[in-house]
Amino acid sequence: MEKRDYVDLFPTVNLGYEISENQSITLGYNRRISRPRSRFVNPFPSRSSATNLFQGNPNINPSYSNAFDIGYLNQMGKVTLNSSVYYQRETDAFTFISEDTGTTTIVGGEEVPVIRRTPINLATNDRYGFEFNVSFRQSKKWNVNGNINLFQSVTKGDYNGVTYDADNFSWFARINNKYTLPGQIDWQTRLNYRGPSEDAQNKRKGMFSCDLAFSKDFFDGNASVALNVSDVFNTRKRIMDSTTSSFESHSEFQWRKRSVNLSLTYRFNQKKRDDRQRNGDQNGGGDMDFEG
Repeated sequence: MEKRDYVDLFPTVNLGYEISENQSITLGYNRRISRPRSRFVNPFPSRSSATNLFQGNPNINPSYSNAFDIGYLNQMGKVTLNSSVYYQRETDAFTFISEDTGTTTIVGGEEVPVIRRTPINLATNDRYGFEFNVSFRQSKKWNVNGNINLFQSVTKGDYNGVTYDADNFSWFARINNKYTLPGQIDWQTRLNYRGPSEDAQNKRKGMFSCDLAFSKDFFDGNASVALNVSDVFNTRKRIMDSTTSSFESHSEFQWRKRSVNLSLTYRFNQKKRDDRQRNGDQNGGGDMDFEG
């Protein structure tokens, strides 16, 4: 087993300059470590079908990144604009590859190769892009915030004699809207879209999702009723086509189907927290950086 030393420094530096009372510029740097999830290092294979399996890599290393960003903030009454340009270099970046296991299985009377998907460390990933956030607070009853991130991702590295270099432009956007309906019913809507992307082996289609939440307080805020609808249109799916020199495959993965949850909460001698709808993150509406 290779000896590993995880003792290191991870500095963060943030500088700011106020142009005026409502405008400011920031300059930031940080160094981070990204550790593999337990599933990534589990060597026992799990099958998603007769011809496809996922197997972790116990020899995978953490990845390290250095990130720089320059930001601009402007508060204009009820509207707040926050934008930044950034650059990040990641070493030992996690990448998922598909490879022929050398074994076959019979499907529909035909002999079909069994494909294994596994995480590896590649040399580097450079990402640079532009992020824009806007917040609009009309009143206590209505506020909206949105985010869009456009970036170029450049990956370079070889594994087992195969080159996995890739250069790809992608983007994602989020909108969160909260409005208080008559009767003091809070209505929250969250929209997510992740643009299509591709690397040396895989092409992923864009993914859209929508979550809704309604809540109302009773008994001076001591009790609450909440209705949550996750993935309203049942579209939070990762659809991917993989191509190598020896095979082609198509896969669809859904973390969790559309769900509806009704809950009643009563608080004894406790103040109500400012809970926010988190269904999108909990059910794979974020980056969906899992593999199966």
